[in-house]
Amino acid sequence: MARGAMLRAAGGSVMALAGAMLWAGPGFAQEAPDNTAKGKDPAAEEIIVTAQFRDQKLQDVPIAITAMSGAMLEQRGQTNLVDLGGKAPNVTLRTASANFGPAVVAYIRGVGQRDTSFALEPGVGIYVDDVYLPTMQGSMLSLIDLDRIEILRGPQGTLAGQNSIGGAIKLYSKKPDGSNDGYLSATYGSYNRMELRGAANFTVVPDKLFARLSGVAVKKDGYVTRYDYACTHPGSTLPSMVAADKCKLGTEGGKEYVAGRLALRWQASSRVTVDLAADVTRDNSEVGPATLLYVGRQAVPGATLTGVATPPSSAYVLNGNVFGTASGSPYISYSPYGNYAQDTFTKSPFVSYENYTEVTPRDGSGTWSAPLKGLINSWGVSGTITAELTDNLNLTSITAYRKFDGNYSSGDSSPFNTGLQANRVYNHQFSQELRLSAKIGDMVNLTVGGFYLDRTSRNRSRVTLPTLNFIEDNTIPAKTKAVFANAEVSPLARLTILGGIRYTDQSKTFIYGREGIPGSSTGGAVPASLAPLNGLSREFSGSRVDYRLGAQYHLTDAIMGYAQFSTGFKGGGINPRPFFPAQALPHNPETLKAYEIGLKSEFLDHRVRLNASAFINKYNDILVTVSNCPVAVGVPAAPCALPLNAGKATIKGFEAELALRPVQGLSIDASLAYLHFKYDSISAIAASAGIGLEDKGVYISPWQWSLGAQYEFDLGKAGTIIPRIDVNHEDAFERNANNVDAATGGKDIFGVIPSRTLVNARVAYATAEKDWELAVEVRNLTNKLYYSDIFDNRGSTNSIQGVPGEPRTWAVTLKRRF
Repeated sequence: MARGAMLRAAGGSVMALAGAMLWAGPGFAQEAPDNTAKGKDPAAEEIIVTAQFRDQKLQDVPIAITAMSGAMLEQRGQTNLVDLGGKAPNVTLRTASANFGPAVVAYIRGVGQRDTSFALEPGVGIYVDDVYLPTMQGSMLSLIDLDRIEILRGPQGTLAGQNSIGGAIKLYSKKPDGSNDGYLSATYGSYNRMELRGAANFTVVPDKLFARLSGVAVKKDGYVTRYDYACTHPGSTLPSMVAADKCKLGTEGGKEYVAGRLALRWQASSRVTVDLAADVTRDNSEVGPATLLYVGRQAVPGATLTGVATPPSSAYVLNGNVFGTASGSPYISYSPYGNYAQDTFTKSPFVSYENYTEVTPRDGSGTWSAPLKGLINSWGVSGTITAELTDNLNLTSITAYRKFDGNYSSGDSSPFNTGLQANRVYNHQFSQELRLSAKIGDMVNLTVGGFYLDRTSRNRSRVTLPTLNFIEDNTIPAKTKAVFANAEVSPLARLTILGGIRYTDQSKTFIYGREGIPGSSTGGAVPASLAPLNGLSREFSGSRVDYRLGAQYHLTDAIMGYAQFSTGFKGGGINPRPFFPAQALPHNPETLKAYEIGLKSEFLDHRVRLNASAFINKYNDILVTVSNCPVAVGVPAAPCALPLNAGKATIKGFEAELALRPVQGLSIDASLAYLHFKYDSISAIAASAGIGLEDKGVYISPWQWSLGAQYEFDLGKAGTIIPRIDVNHEDAFERNANNVDAATGGKDIFGVIPSRTLVNARVAYATAEKDWELAVEVRNLTNKLYYSDIFDNRGSTNSIQGVPGEPRTWAVTLKRRF
């Protein structure tokens, strides 16, 4: 699209914002001040959190929490959920592989989930204004018009409930406050990035009814370029997808969406507040970014192939050609389709030969192309009622309905399309939560409540595999019911005893659908091996009691220590991808017991804030997915994509967060985290699938650290200038459950996601009145080549794809407050 046309499209999107409403749900929390608007340092302000169902200062809560205000998110240039991972210790947030759709891979303290199938539960709970999002599909949230974010580390089984076994991420939107203010910002940057964001407060009825309208329009080109292989390699026997010499097919990773939110706050009386919110997102984004890293089968050392003698053990072989590491790095992209290992045209890690078209399907049906989309459209309504029944008794009701549908495609980044899928996903949910909170004198704070969730999910996909073509159509209804109680008792002035309990009842049904391809040589019949699965239904149900016991003690008004024991669980389910009825197996819930101690402190007149925690987690029934099914239990070995409970492990580590304000205007923040994983025992089914005690846990980065600094230069009547720099580091980690060869002790290099150190910088100028601001930012300042995740599909298509992170980018933002 020409740049003028793009600008007109973006302008039209802004007009659409007046009738659109942005991503959010209900919530009740103390409104934090807009520190940026007032010209104050956000790091110097005390953030109020509601992790224990009531307003508390961050430093008074005996939980490992990373809390960030909306102003701090803006100063760091953080615009989506993935950006948060680099600043919160022992938190891994990565862009999911395109094969799993537009989603986030979320792990906290080594516990989470990467597969977005509706049959599998997330291990990190994500909430927007206290409304739970039960699926990983649609978890790639934009950080828009937020008051604050709370990242709770460690199991939150009693406070947040099911599937918060690793922790919880809670986003809180700004609420209408009758201030009649607002802002509008415009951004332009790399890859024709254009963003328009805005929000405004309105007083509808003085002292009674207030409204806040917010919205965003985003358009950005993709950064992975797709080329036609026959065009770039004249003489190739592969069919061409383009005319003449126009070799470019398109891009991957581009974004285009419009979203808006309307929030209403009705002050029904001095004791009753009603918050209503409605939001909608309309998305037209591209397929997710992916490039081919390896292809073929692993060579056998000493084997003799055509024209190749004794290939190295780390090499891959396809049609007699050896493809091993290129330029000494296993993560340099190259083409495996010529008569040589490294294709000079594809030395760039941002090139793909994916065309998303199957010209001659192996089942004899006609040519088809997968939609070039990677999107989630959603809408929702919610209502929160907060009533002060007495001076010491409050009732909160949170009611929400949400619905989304998505459309995403994935291939193998090759022109052969041995693995090609077109996916449609649907989900609708209703949730209700009730809380009754009481304060009994100065000694007890008590909250009791109940939670109900009813959701139905569905995925309909056309699937191409090396030996199978079929249509998958699954329906998954699920319900959760829970009751809970949490208490804080202070028998002494500085001592508080903590206790909590939650009972959860979970039920889920998986109804398989398997159909043939219309127009195929089989007359549209489902492949014989899959036919028995069509209409098959499997159920999982179970109940669980989680609890929390602990104590906190204030050594001084500014130093608090705590110790606690807590539990959590991730719900069980059914294998979503069986190739035979015998593979339609259930898996048990994951469970976790956590022992934790922590310290929260402020000193030197609140110029230094140091928070630290250490923990030992006992992790049971760890869920992993294997591509080699255990034949020992009567399950066909291949093809296979089986989730199973691998066994028990111990995870231990520590975290520290530091905030410094040594002089007026200077802010420094830093974090350090360590994580260690060790299997204690392996289940029989996992052992027969090749998992052993020597294997490492997935998404375990041994060391993480971050460092950020900013300084406000006061120019008097000329305004202020605030430069900021952020550096984030994450060690390498394993993506695959089978990552060490039990016989040799050798590592599987093809499942390793390398370490990365990223540098971001931003400079902002604001006028003296703070009504205008101009900011320039550069992300990935050193132009680091890194991979957010990989998709290892050696068990099916003999290929491995990477999700490359964006190269160095720049952006300029102009903001007007009114």
